[in-house]
Amino acid sequence: MSRGLADTTLFIAQESGRPLQAESLPDEVAVSVITIGELRAGVLAAIDLETRDRRLATLTQALALEPIPIDGGVAESWARLRLLLRDSHQRMPVNDSWIAATALDLDVPVVTQDDDYVDVPGLAVVKV
Repeated sequence: MSRGLADTTLFIAQESGRPLQAESLPDEVAVSVITIGELRAGVLAAIDLETRDRRLATLTQALALEPIPIDGGVAESWARLRLLLRDSHQRMPVNDSWIAATALDLDVPVVTQDDDYVDVPGLAVVKV
């Protein structure tokens, strides 16, 4: 059974109707509390009720996956990742680095539609 950690782009793609390569999705998908925070920020930033309701439905869907918390193992992976990125002169958005660290700690790929994770040593990425 294949497993993966969904990043925020997966939920945004579903919400906006952007196509996903469903055949590439792992059998089991988890979500980080970081993605939950990003989706919640989207709900709070909605400029009208229709957008708010659509985003709230997306957040509810993500919450059903029992979000993975930041614990000591994830924090250790994040610290090592930040130093690795610094030493290799790479940049990565902070929230994405927490999602990557969570995937590294769980030893699962990040499932995404963006390219923020491609050059992270040791991190498997599934593009959908």
